[in-house]
Amino acid sequence: MLEKGIRAGLDVFAAEPAGGAGEFADPIVKLPGVYGTHHIGASTEQAQEAIAAETVRIIRTFQQTGQVPNVVNLARTTPATCALVVRHLDRPGVLAGVLDAIRSAEINVQEMENIIFDGAQAAVARIHLETQPGPDVVVQIQSSSPHILEVSLIPL
Repeated sequence: MLEKGIRAGLDVFAAEPAGGAGEFADPIVKLPGVYGTHHIGASTEQAQEAIAAETVRIIRTFQQTGQVPNVVNLARTTPATCALVVRHLDRPGVLAGVLDAIRSAEINVQEMENIIFDGAQAAVARIHLETQPGPDVVVQIQSSSPHILEVSLIPL
């Protein structure tokens, strides 16, 4: 490791002492270029304050935007098989009609995004669906509002 300039600093070990005291003798720290400490990094007052501040920031961001910073367990893929794309005028109730038709067909929505264009007149909804709706459902969606301009399906 040393000849390549690699160093490792570790603070979590399988057999570390319980609490803040006890003998620490993990064999890995005897390797060249490996440095080990007890797992107490978050036990300082400064670390606790930083953790509290970050927790408040994450909650505030979620409350204000609906986004969760640093989320680690988002699904990389979903069971979605197609994207329903609905171009529409930005009017109340348009998406309610679309979602009602999807619900009536007992199709699960996996992801959904509605983008409003400049001037707040037109929009496009992209709705990832678990199963592809049949032609009758697409017709029902298209006819659910006079403000729907176009409905299309894209296989995923």
